[in-house]
Amino acid sequence: MIGMPVEGKLESGMVYLAEQVEKLYRQGYGELVDGRLELHPLEASFLVWRGRIRVVDERGREIGLRDLMRLFVNEPGSFLKYVVYSDLRRRDRLVVYERSTDFLRLYPKGAKIGEAAAKFLVLPLSEDRPVPHKLILDTVEKVAKLRKGLVLAVVDDEMNVTYYRTQNFIPDGRPVDWLDDLPELVGTLVGDRVIVFDEKAGVLYAKGFWGHPLGVDKPEPFEVYEEPLQLPLIEALYLSAKEKLKVETYDGRILSLDELRRIFSEVRERSELRERVFRYWRDLGYVPKAGSKYGADFLVYERGPGLEHAPYLCVAGSVGERVRPVDLIRSGRVATSVRKDLIVSLVSGEHVVSYKMTWFKP
Repeated sequence: MIGMPVEGKLESGMVYLAEQVEKLYRQGYGELVDGRLELHPLEASFLVWRGRIRVVDERGREIGLRDLMRLFVNEPGSFLKYVVYSDLRRRDRLVVYERSTDFLRLYPKGAKIGEAAAKFLVLPLSEDRPVPHKLILDTVEKVAKLRKGLVLAVVDDEMNVTYYRTQNFIPDGRPVDWLDDLPELVGTLVGDRVIVFDEKAGVLYAKGFWGHPLGVDKPEPFEVYEEPLQLPLIEALYLSAKEKLKVETYDGRILSLDELRRIFSEVRERSELRERVFRYWRDLGYVPKAGSKYGADFLVYERGPGLEHAPYLCVAGSVGERVRPVDLIRSGRVATSVRKDLIVSLVSGEHVVSYKMTWFKP
């Protein structure tokens, strides 16, 4: 039960307490200054709202929550910070307001100041305000250098907060030896698909999970099927670039790689980015498959369909793009519901870089 509120004085934009200084400090509030506890108005606002302190000015007049909040709400991102700060505090988490950064410091459950180090830095974001992917990547790297974990705290219009742990992700490379064993085949462009009618088409699926045998609901791994093989354009592009597949029209004209890319761009948005990211995963030995039913660009398998559940959902993009945090959260929620990690793979010049998002329960 909370007793009588402690009185604090507003001086030069800060609130100072002379009572319960050590107790509140160990709970993560404020900074010690000349024997008093100095509170930022954001911290003071939360304590006033909880009835733990009352604030007066130099004349002894009480300062209410509205006027306290007025002291910080014009600072960029400060109200989001307050929403996340108060949400974590209401969850009984030890969180410290950092005055000189965009972060909040989150400590282990049950910790007190001086007993344990902070494990995470929390970055508040508005769900609909786009942020550059580069900002997220740079922040992940910055936080990792401090030996902390990064948590994105996304605030919606109802001031609900969703938390996601965000990390650099560098997938392990694995041997890619199936290319040498593939026969050189010819496929026919049919709408936005390529169908391989050759009797050797089944080897493509058996050797690398390429395409899908027509009429087979759940192909068995490594099985050589006699049915024609349907290839999505993105897979046909990859195999054509590796000189393992030629694509022809119904009148027998062989399409160039540039023509295939042009056709792909006409039927799929952001085709160049998608192809680059697909090639990145395939070159590393993974098996990316269409992820549209999960609201992502790719399902990514480490071994292949039928051998495992895909561990990753992948969203393709560019480092220079901006993304709405709510779109990441939507993909992240789907990934969590199907027990996968969300990987955001971004084209950066000649390279692809990735970060991973996993749901975080404070």
